[in-house]
Amino acid sequence: MLMITDKSCLYCIIWEKQIGTVYPKTEIAKKYPLLRIEKNYVNDFKKYNFKKTSLTPTFIFIRNNQEIGRIQGYTNPEMFWWQVDEIIDD
Repeated sequence: MLMITDKSCLYCIIWEKQIGTVYPKTEIAKKYPLLRIEKNYVNDFKKYNFKKTSLTPTFIFIRNNQEIGRIQGYTNPEMFWWQVDEIIDD
């Protein structure tokens, strides 16, 4: 999972506190490891085929270098995990 982030983004900071330390310990993280990308450096990751975004945080799920889903913004843990399940449910 790519996380487009910005160190001045309040919602990114909240996500980091509520989910950021938990996510790497989940089964989901084994299949979709977290890679944080500062929004100013998105162009450095062209190998992943995804549409640009200026909204932070944006979470982009990649499979075989193709985007399979994204979450734009962050509200709370319950909504985040529900959206993740919707994207990765095969």
